[in-house]
Amino acid sequence: MIAATMTRKPLFVVLLLCGAGASAQTVSSGGDLTGTRPSEGGAPDEITVRLGVLDIAEINDREQVFMADLFVEIDWQDPRLAVNGNPGAELRTFPLDAIWHPRLTVINNRGLDLLLPEVATVDRQGKVIVRQRVAGPLAVDLDLRDFPYDTQRLPINFVSYQYSQSEIVFSEASELVVRLDDLGGEGWTYGAVEPERSVYRLKEGGRGGAHISFAIMAERQAGYYVLTLALPMTLILFLAWMAHWLPVDVIPPRMGTATATVFSLIAFGVSFRLTLPKIAYLTDADRFVLYSTLLVLVSLAITVTSIRWASTARKEAAERLARQARVAFPFLYGLIVLLTFTT
Repeated sequence: MIAATMTRKPLFVVLLLCGAGASAQTVSSGGDLTGTRPSEGGAPDEITVRLGVLDIAEINDREQVFMADLFVEIDWQDPRLAVNGNPGAELRTFPLDAIWHPRLTVINNRGLDLLLPEVATVDRQGKVIVRQRVAGPLAVDLDLRDFPYDTQRLPINFVSYQYSQSEIVFSEASELVVRLDDLGGEGWTYGAVEPERSVYRLKEGGRGGAHISFAIMAERQAGYYVLTLALPMTLILFLAWMAHWLPVDVIPPRMGTATATVFSLIAFGVSFRLTLPKIAYLTDADRFVLYSTLLVLVSLAITVTSIRWASTARKEAAERLARQARVAFPFLYGLIVLLTFTT
């Protein structure tokens, strides 16, 4: 049996490779079976894809990829490979390029490694089974508008780059198999959806290829971001609030506290945004940082105004402004939370 190898394949490379049992017998078949479909000129050939998701190791927000470990089983019927008259040929093994296959590729492949031999197993009735285990990155178009309370669809898209739906169809027996509790990607809760069949086209009106899409739904667990975003931001805003509790005529400490919160908030917002991809819209987390920044800037303006008033014989007005800021600040912070995470 051919030893398992690990081979890097580009995007449009056939993913139909398989392992066979140690007792399989390798034989050759007469004639060229690679160029024509089993039902050439007739009904579409039915292809069954069974996809097992062994693990999802990581979902990378910044790179917009997820790391998956998959097992794929693809089968179809090819009567030309039947050997009913030969009782010795119970199970045979063919190199994949020696027989016809549906020319499938994973269109969101970003560097999957193939881990099993490039062979197909055929029984006496001509049923062809291709098995392969693959691992590596897959592209995903993340919608981060609700981040960090978002739910993402992680697709695995198979398409035939040679045959249309008039030539091959994916059977209703195609299925996704996954043990959701065993998936290892931290910080997510997973669910599965039913396979979707369609025609994949690169341009409107194009010929298109037969397409089947499997997907895992991943719901982000926001607890980590409560600790790394909401808690530090709350502490920064608390510091800005403290400036209004100091006596209005204690100028250096008030100004130092107010300006420190501005610089802290800017640095924190920039460093946090670097963890996300370059997207042209605001996430919920972005709005939280933006509204908090506006609140800190308003707090700084109030501090400067009260200091100015205190230094120009308007101390009572300055103290009244500081008292109003002390009362209004917590309510404004609560409003920021409501506007960010409940709309």
